[in-house]
Amino acid sequence: MSRDADPKATRLFDKRTVDRNIKKGLVTRKDYEKHLKTLDDVAGKGLYGGAQEDDEADERDEPEEPAPAAQ
Repeated sequence: MSRDADPKATRLFDKRTVDRNIKKGLVTRKDYEKHLKTLDDVAGKGLYGGAQEDDEADERDEPEEPAPAAQ
């Protein structure tokens, strides 16, 4: 969402409510498609799975192996 976007208008296009807003006639499907085209591609900014953080947590949680008993 761009910084200069109208927050009230942006709420109309919220993924969770847009179908309801289209049914109510508050926005059209064409308006929604146009809105989607104006959004920035932010796919590269996300963290997927957090594998690195999970691996580090697993290493901390594993108990140290006891030394072999002397016989």
